[in-house]
Amino acid sequence: MPKKLVIRGLPHSLARDGWWLASESGYQVGQSPPVRPPEAAREDDKWVPLLGALALLVLMGDQLFWGHKPGLSLAIFAWCIFAAANLDASDRRRTLPAAGILLLMTLPVLEHVQLLSLSFLVLGLFGAVAMLHLPDTVGVRATGPWLAAATLRLMGRLPTAGLLDCAAQMRIWRNRHRLSDQTSQSSVRAFIRNWAFPLGGVLVLSTLLISANPVLEHMLIRMLHVDIDVFTLVWRCLLWVGLGLLIWPFLSATAPSSAVNLSVPSWDSSRVLNAGSVFRALVLFNLMLALQSVMDISILSGRAALPEGMSHATYAHRGAYPLLATALLAGTFALAARPFLNQNPALKPLLLLWLTQNVLLTLSAAFRLNLYIGAFGLTYLRVYALIWMGLVALGLAMVTWQVLRERSSGWLVLRIAALGVGTLYVCTFVNFAALIATDTLSRAAHSGKTDRTDWVYVCSLGHTAATAIVAQTKRQPLLHIPGWAFDCVHPEPTQLNWREWDFRTARVNGYLATNTYSEAQ
Repeated sequence: MPKKLVIRGLPHSLARDGWWLASESGYQVGQSPPVRPPEAAREDDKWVPLLGALALLVLMGDQLFWGHKPGLSLAIFAWCIFAAANLDASDRRRTLPAAGILLLMTLPVLEHVQLLSLSFLVLGLFGAVAMLHLPDTVGVRATGPWLAAATLRLMGRLPTAGLLDCAAQMRIWRNRHRLSDQTSQSSVRAFIRNWAFPLGGVLVLSTLLISANPVLEHMLIRMLHVDIDVFTLVWRCLLWVGLGLLIWPFLSATAPSSAVNLSVPSWDSSRVLNAGSVFRALVLFNLMLALQSVMDISILSGRAALPEGMSHATYAHRGAYPLLATALLAGTFALAARPFLNQNPALKPLLLLWLTQNVLLTLSAAFRLNLYIGAFGLTYLRVYALIWMGLVALGLAMVTWQVLRERSSGWLVLRIAALGVGTLYVCTFVNFAALIATDTLSRAAHSGKTDRTDWVYVCSLGHTAATAIVAQTKRQPLLHIPGWAFDCVHPEPTQLNWREWDFRTARVNGYLATNTYSEAQ
């Protein structure tokens, strides 16, 4: 039986002469290119829509904010980020509650753009996007701790998440290309072989045609002549980078791995206090506050004289803020003394008396501050102090109720936090500048001391106080208005771009436009 002839390997001469058998892609005949794993393809597909949304949002932010003051543009931009984040939401049932949170937090910015309203908008955007990415298994009762965890996780990703994700993706691509280094080199050689001659020919032919056609040459010169302001371009690029770093964490947000423990941490006060020390402290503190209250009543009612050289205004100013600090310390001491109330039956009545006296002390501090305002006028700081004193008084009343009903510390903290946030939210809709201007000018008109009006401070209140200034000067014509304050007393409506619009400024402009028209008539 004849043997089969087997030739192992390809002769070198045939391999050298068979170069034409190679494919243009760089792979030999019969050789299949390496196949990318499906996980890598899915990972790349995930980044494409996110990067597209990021580019669109950066472009929108440039159009909304560059060269314009913030206003309605902030609300539009926040809702666009929310809409882009909602495209990747795991549970669409959470879209409506999340939109409700963002809507509630957008209203202050629509009223007027200020630091407080901007803070609410940012917190609302954090909370809304975080709610979109809560795990599907989280129920309604467990939403609070999980939402807090998701919000804190999202805040922790600002502003470095974009840089970290970009660095991680570059490492993945570098490792992937390192594994397929031979493939990439072959692809480059194939690209050069296929496109070198066509592109070179296009360049040569274009040069000849442009030289022969003056019209085409003139059009090309005009197209290439671009006047670029380098300083403006640098600042605009910084705006794009900043917007990208701020937007990316919202687009790439993920669900938290665990919930946040919202319980109030327990503090063992027995290491510092005991029932006996609390009893003695309450007796002494109540006696001291009783003495202070008696002296306040006698001085403020006019039955006792102040030290020589001290006015009631100075007395009020010196006592307002220290008494407020005393009330805050009283609330802290009441919380620390609560664990010992069952050890002595006299402690609870003494603690309730202590809290009641501190509420009265806070009201006395507010009355002192009101006397000082009557003498020297209203300012932002004094308005905030009055609001803070009211919050402290309500907080002490809540502590008193907690002691009476034996509620937990978590019950108290939750309600005090809600009271504080609710008060700040309401303050975003109050035009404090107009209140201060109205109070200052009306006091000056009623006292007849218009020459002592602090026009520098009144005019520094801004455009939102213009309505009050115009109304007061028309109702009660004031003398001694300095010449430099003419524009302040007779302001003109501001010309706003639609991006800068808000309700408060629109109301002021409408009032000023109506008054300007009526005066012209």
